[in-house]
Amino acid sequence: MIAAGDTLTCTVDTLAYGGDGIARVDGQVLFVGETAPGETVRARVTAVKKNFARADLVEVLAPSPSRAAPCCRVLDPATAARCRVPGCVYDHLDYAAELAAKQQQLEGFLRHLPGGPAPQVLSPFAAPEPLHYRNKIVLHVQREPGGVRLGYRLEPSHRVLDLPACPLACEAINRALGDLRAAPAFRQLHTGDNVTFRHTEHDGALWWTASDPAGAAGPELLTEASPVGPLRVPRDGFYQVNPSASSELVRTVAAWFAEDPAAADLLDLYCGVGVFGFACMRAGGTRLTGIEAGRAAIDAARLNARTLGLPGTFLCHALGRSSLHIREHLPVPQRSTVLVDPPREGLAPDVARAVAASAAQRVFYVSCDPATWARDLATLLGGGYRITRVRLFDLFPRTAHFETLAELRRG
Repeated sequence: MIAAGDTLTCTVDTLAYGGDGIARVDGQVLFVGETAPGETVRARVTAVKKNFARADLVEVLAPSPSRAAPCCRVLDPATAARCRVPGCVYDHLDYAAELAAKQQQLEGFLRHLPGGPAPQVLSPFAAPEPLHYRNKIVLHVQREPGGVRLGYRLEPSHRVLDLPACPLACEAINRALGDLRAAPAFRQLHTGDNVTFRHTEHDGALWWTASDPAGAAGPELLTEASPVGPLRVPRDGFYQVNPSASSELVRTVAAWFAEDPAAADLLDLYCGVGVFGFACMRAGGTRLTGIEAGRAAIDAARLNARTLGLPGTFLCHALGRSSLHIREHLPVPQRSTVLVDPPREGLAPDVARAVAASAAQRVFYVSCDPATWARDLATLLGGGYRITRVRLFDLFPRTAHFETLAELRRG
């Protein structure tokens, strides 16, 4: 029987969603971080649950050919803990192995969905840049007698690990981080401050804090490049952090949308500043309604529509927090496509049920969390939809996360 504190030798079979290796010891599932399929390792058990146990890697006895030199090993001098935020759980693997693991995880989620014809699962889209791709990072401040620490928080202590640079951040952000450290403003940062770094090709690299929103100055609306042209985006608002990979996702949504001109009316839920809807309108859409909770995002979407010369109606509505009658925005459901791109928690139950009952001809579901995505797909399948094709887009290399696009059709 496995007990906390035991040191075991085991062989890793595969990688779970989240990045931990899965091994089996005496019939019990053991999750071991920083491992690769096929490796034999020594691991120390840290926690034992009813159906599984967790362990820390002690030593790799037989390494995988996929094991690679880590991209970042900044350690906390007080605890020897390493940076695991924003989640570099795959930085010990080569990128091909990481992408294969994520594709396997996606297919595992699909296998657990309710029965029906198996969808076409396309090959994954690999990020053009596995490192230095993020155009936004948020670092935390902790003042100590010896100076100011600026970096990511360590779990579970919440101690800030001081970082000179982040290998996931674009080079312009890392240069701005170095400039801030050398500036008088660095010594004026306070414990509890969050420093946001943001970069666009048009605006350059900016930074600001909640206590000093001016920061390194810059406009409230930034300009992001996109497949439909320049888009205005609220500085603090949501926009994908991997520009090159997210552009391919937008182009794919538009290409799939264009394949069925009979379903050209578009309802874009969680529309943000409008990029997916605008791309679909350029691809043959005839009518666009976008709905989003953020007032600043809706204002930007309306501005973008005028600038791009594309018609669209954009409504500010907190999806999932107040009732929404989706059918009111689908005058002819059989000629309509619904696009949903919700936050990580997925669709609120009433939104999922409303989309399932909408009778729209098609649904495109873009998700950054395959667990909530699969949960919501089960609701849509129960409402009479079937999944026709799925593709993974790796917008977050080195981390556990990825983006998924699914097309569903009625009947």
